[in-house]
Amino acid sequence: MKKRVILSVVATIAFLMVSNAVNAQKKLSLGFKGEINSTFYKNGSEGIYSKSSPELGGSVGGFLKYHFGKWFGLQTDLMVHYRNSEMENRFTAEKSKLESYDLELPVYGVFQFNLGTGKVFFGVGPYIGYGINAKIDHMDMYNKDAEGKAPMKCLNYGAAAMLGYSFGRFQINTSYISQYGIGVMENTLDMKRQSFGLGIGYTL
Repeated sequence: MKKRVILSVVATIAFLMVSNAVNAQKKLSLGFKGEINSTFYKNGSEGIYSKSSPELGGSVGGFLKYHFGKWFGLQTDLMVHYRNSEMENRFTAEKSKLESYDLELPVYGVFQFNLGTGKVFFGVGPYIGYGINAKIDHMDMYNKDAEGKAPMKCLNYGAAAMLGYSFGRFQINTSYISQYGIGVMENTLDMKRQSFGLGIGYTL
């Protein structure tokens, strides 16, 4: 009798654990995405560069989304970006191309609702990024000068937003990244990156 009770308890616990795991899997979605990006920079008044013209680049990565319900979820992306922009020297008016490779991790609060055969979604939240490489000609933008300042910082943060439409396993989306957040440029050497993206995604 005791063995039956113990087996019943064990079976019940196992069933509950499996049910929770299945429910968790139903709430989680994993996928991949690729984007074309366009990037320009806002420059501090003490910086070398005064103007920036957007150029096209590319982004690839993946996303993980947890659905709290039909209308809200949390999504984090892990993206690798290739970005470039034409920069104009403040003192010589010479134009050069700034090319960079960056790793970014945004976390979005995502609102979504049904529309037609799919869903419209909108997400906003913070991001943290790490600059892998950034150069103008042969100058490393992460190198510090004699005063210990650099035009760009490897570790950066800011605000991120996205808007898109999902249908079946596919989605199309636009994104916006504002380095150091949305606001007035401070009187500093730092360059404030603004990047727009247009891409497609696939949910596994």
